[in-house]
Amino acid sequence: NIAQTFKGAGYETGMVGKWHLTKNNLVTGDDGDVYGGVKAEIERCGFMDVEAMYPDNLDESGNQAWSTGLSHNMEYVAYKAVEFITDNAAKDWFLYVNPTVPHGPGVEDAMDVDCRITTDGDFTTHMENGWSVEGMTAEFGDNCTAYREDVKERASQSDSNDDLGAIWVDDAIGAIYQALNNTNQLGDTLILFQLDHGKAEKDKIWEGGIRIPQFIHYPDGIADTPRDWSGLVSTIDIGPTMLDFAGISPSYDMDGKSWKNAIDPINGSEDDWKNNRCLFFESSDDRAVRCGCDKYMLLGSDASPEVTEAVASDWWTGTEALFDLCDAENDYVVADSSTESPEATNLLEDEPQKAEDLKSLLQCHLGRTDATISPLYEECTGSVATPSPTATPKPTLPVANNGGVPELIEYFPWQYDILPLASNTVLSATVLDDNIKRVRFNLQYPDGTRPGFAAGTQDSVSGDLTTYTRTVDTSSQSGKYGFKLEIQDNSDDIETVCFPADCSSWIEFVVADTAAQVVTAARAEISDIILRNNPDVNLAAKFVRHGFHDCVGGCDGCVDMSNPDNAGLDVPIEALEPVVDIFTHFGVTRADIWVLAALEGSSITQEDGDPDNRDFEMDWIGRPNCEDLNEPADCVDETCNHIRGPNRNLPSPNLDTHDLLEFFSNEFGFSDRDTVAIMGAHSLGGLQRENSGFNGVNGWVGNTRLLANDYYDSIVGATASLADCDTSANSVDDCVNDLKNSNRWEQVFVENSEPEFSTPDRWEWERGTNPDHFVMVNSDIALVRDLNGLMTDDGEVSTCQWKCNRNNCALPACPHAPETIGVAAEYASDNGLFLEDFESAFKTMLAHGQYDTSAGCASPPCTVGAEARRNLRGPSN
Repeated sequence: NIAQTFKGAGYETGMVGKWHLTKNNLVTGDDGDVYGGVKAEIERCGFMDVEAMYPDNLDESGNQAWSTGLSHNMEYVAYKAVEFITDNAAKDWFLYVNPTVPHGPGVEDAMDVDCRITTDGDFTTHMENGWSVEGMTAEFGDNCTAYREDVKERASQSDSNDDLGAIWVDDAIGAIYQALNNTNQLGDTLILFQLDHGKAEKDKIWEGGIRIPQFIHYPDGIADTPRDWSGLVSTIDIGPTMLDFAGISPSYDMDGKSWKNAIDPINGSEDDWKNNRCLFFESSDDRAVRCGCDKYMLLGSDASPEVTEAVASDWWTGTEALFDLCDAENDYVVADSSTESPEATNLLEDEPQKAEDLKSLLQCHLGRTDATISPLYEECTGSVATPSPTATPKPTLPVANNGGVPELIEYFPWQYDILPLASNTVLSATVLDDNIKRVRFNLQYPDGTRPGFAAGTQDSVSGDLTTYTRTVDTSSQSGKYGFKLEIQDNSDDIETVCFPADCSSWIEFVVADTAAQVVTAARAEISDIILRNNPDVNLAAKFVRHGFHDCVGGCDGCVDMSNPDNAGLDVPIEALEPVVDIFTHFGVTRADIWVLAALEGSSITQEDGDPDNRDFEMDWIGRPNCEDLNEPADCVDETCNHIRGPNRNLPSPNLDTHDLLEFFSNEFGFSDRDTVAIMGAHSLGGLQRENSGFNGVNGWVGNTRLLANDYYDSIVGATASLADCDTSANSVDDCVNDLKNSNRWEQVFVENSEPEFSTPDRWEWERGTNPDHFVMVNSDIALVRDLNGLMTDDGEVSTCQWKCNRNNCALPACPHAPETIGVAAEYASDNGLFLEDFESAFKTMLAHGQYDTSAGCASPPCTVGAEARRNLRGPSN
């Protein structure tokens, strides 16, 4: 990295302020010292002098012990930066300064904290005043309180913490500038100042999030006259540029490139960098590429924040977009209150070839930066003919054994290995280097416990190959474990490598003796995926829907993604891929994992603490996948896999009561009661126009994350069952109307002719005010209204209305559905009864397929009897 390189070239290197680049739990020692562990990590990265260091963002919740009693302290940060500059005035040096403000917590509160209380200790008993910093406290007799009152006064025109913090930072930068001037270093020092993200957005790839201010000051090396330079540069260019100005050639390949020559006031030019440079951006599952004025955005799902904001702003919909960011003169358009953002206009349909070219460019970049391959430091440019590299199935360290850098040759267990539940497991690493200082192992248990890095024991030596081991207790917990390695040698630079790369992930393996243990571990992983997923994506509901679509025709771990009825299922399928990779052992198949996800999606969405909650236990395993049951000709494109399954006919949303009951009876052997119960799954999730054509983002009942009987209440509206109705004094129709007095549904036409929707027009039933309305489809209404003969082919009901309260109505009330409305009323008044019946029907559905479960299962999970099996995996050795 850049600090190591400067250090190796004889520079003094320093770091002052917030670090925020290390996972604290990975470097905390056995004594719990976070601060010391992070400081040692920073020094390992090449910084020789680490002062006024904040390991992370300040935490006002009290969860981080290191920050207890501490607050923002820009006087001390500036004091330590000035001290480094002054002490090293006669040397070449590199200094990284990162202020803690204007980031939270409250900057205003920090103004009242004694500046003598620092990250390096409490100096209140050693100092009469505060830190003497010219440009800050020196003008106030080194009195921090008096200085801070002046800061507050200057910020008094605004009550924003950002403004208060910005002034505080500006003074600190001024103090650094003054120190350089006082020591005659200002002209010969390159200063680079920038923000870490755009002011308009954070964690988004809009221009307002990825475009940031960057200022360069270097009178002797660039120019004294202020000017703008409009080439496309990135933070990855800082390292190459700084080293280029210093005349240092790095000993390793680097991302980014130097703009030193391009900004030369005489011979430089911004044209190539402005018009032809391509940069790539990512946030969560969202990606973008910008080449000159053209920007292409590929978003992870329709729940991405960019999609949500674009739809809310009435800009565009969908997960792909193409923008022209420049005006007619080829100058960048800066959006403000009077100028609309160029990202409001999606040019995807106007320029499909340009979008496809940029998409290919983005795919090239994603391939070259794949974490499972050795890094390729070559830019993907406008020519995208070069194919992306192929990922290796078992990753190796992305380092070569040159210059004494240690290289990992072998390790155990391998990724996704399955090991027996034994008293101990021996982790091992074989390293190529004859000068190893230590190899440390870190372990993660299934319950999330991480004891921290611990040194391994040298086990054997063979030439330059040395094997280190660590014995860990794996007797008490079955499930998914993880471990990572840190390898250091005894060279002067203390070369260190991590595996997996940067120690940012884990080598995962499973400890289990039985299928039941595998199922339990897989279920815990699925639950964790649901809980840590993007909160904008209702993954639990998607797993339930996914289970139903998979099980129509038989639960076989495959769906036909070319079928429009399966639109949107790519999200749960992709979310489950790592679970499938890890846990398909002991006869547990991909089809089983999909079923398990549907069960967990139902279980986890029940009301917390409700005594009526059900277990949704996994009864059966061993379901064959579609490739085990079918010939290739039976599947899409004559290829059977998880997204190219047999084409199955899913039920229409426009079924009347008779057709609804007939479908579930024929497909799953359901009784009428089972069918009413299974429809309660519609209490979860919503309806997206781009997937189904229905406009129901708020779902059927509003709370899209709760499996409960609100669904029935919304169409029956009763607290008592239909049996309580006095039919001797009232007609059944009148009783039904009385049960529905709480809600009124009206049928609405949804036109999907807009270019962003490729779904058919729909008729849906709505209640509530747009855009906060709730939705039912005709098949939902069929539980309480018999629409037989009253619907057109496209679902319109024009000859009756939801209800008529015995007054003059435009249309008569649609007739009730006697086979099902009574059961719906029972569920509306009894959530426990609904959950019991739903679980029974749901588990029957999830056991549907070409296998035999007639013998029952006394001690779950039991293995199904399959008619055809070809490729089921057994235990790994």
